[in-house]
Amino acid sequence: MKINNKYFGEIEYTARETIHFPEGLFGFEEQKEFLPIPFEEGSDTLICLQSLEEEALSFILLNPFSFFADYDPKISEADCRAIGSPKEEDISYYVIGVIRECVSDSTVNLKAPIAVNARTRDARQIILDDPAYTFRHALGDSKGREE
Repeated sequence: MKINNKYFGEIEYTARETIHFPEGLFGFEEQKEFLPIPFEEGSDTLICLQSLEEEALSFILLNPFSFFADYDPKISEADCRAIGSPKEEDISYYVIGVIRECVSDSTVNLKAPIAVNARTRDARQIILDDPAYTFRHALGDSKGREE
């Protein structure tokens, strides 16, 4: 299968690579199927999440742990069931970013991360009940994990 992406041009993919959002994303509930495209091969630090139903729609995702070492999302039992009741180690988290020309002006949504079941590829955008996380958290405030 193929799709055109504004950052990468024509991309070939298989059904195994897609991510399914049974309920869509907030504000985009009708969009259920997406293709994650890493900006750097083999890395999930920065990903383009391309809608497979609306070619003009894509989101920039970031691995929050690469930028916020103390980020600690807690998924509810209901959200966990919605993505197939995975073990905690099978859940990958990503946050939607708004990337500006000056990176320090960019923001990420730490309040509503995307939780992905790595085994089934089912995903859900969740809302965390933690006042420390905001919908527009400055990327300039990040302190990534030390390697």
